[in-house]
Amino acid sequence: MKIRNATIDDAIEIFKIEKRVFKNYWSFKSIRLEFTESKFSQISLLEVDSKIIGYIFQRVMPGQSHIINMAIDLPYQHKGYGKFLLKNTLEKDSEDTNVFLEVKEANFPAIKLYTDLGFEEIHKKDRYYSDGSNAIFMLKNNKKHGLV
Repeated sequence: MKIRNATIDDAIEIFKIEKRVFKNYWSFKSIRLEFTESKFSQISLLEVDSKIIGYIFQRVMPGQSHIINMAIDLPYQHKGYGKFLLKNTLEKDSEDTNVFLEVKEANFPAIKLYTDLGFEEIHKKDRYYSDGSNAIFMLKNNKKHGLV
């Protein structure tokens, strides 16, 4: 098992996984734009036996990070790979970084993973996703210092 930084050459494999995992998936163009247009993007891949089995898209700015997309390919789900990838990503963040994400309210396995790793619900929004699903916004508060 290996985690590495993604390159634009990995966009096709990422898109293939995206289409298999999500009903309402990101377009190939959207994936490529994360590589070419977003200066805050960090994209990591999880490989097993040199095969890409998952990815995580994160936008990192001073003091905060936003996980904007994450998936583990279907044959590898529910085997701890997602937890390994997310935990590794969180460990790379500064101790003074708050991490945000949103998740479909009905995605119970993902919500359990996030809460197990210290995320807390901070907000809900009805009909947030294009398919009409509700979203839960979550935060992992890593701020060790703040104004008094």
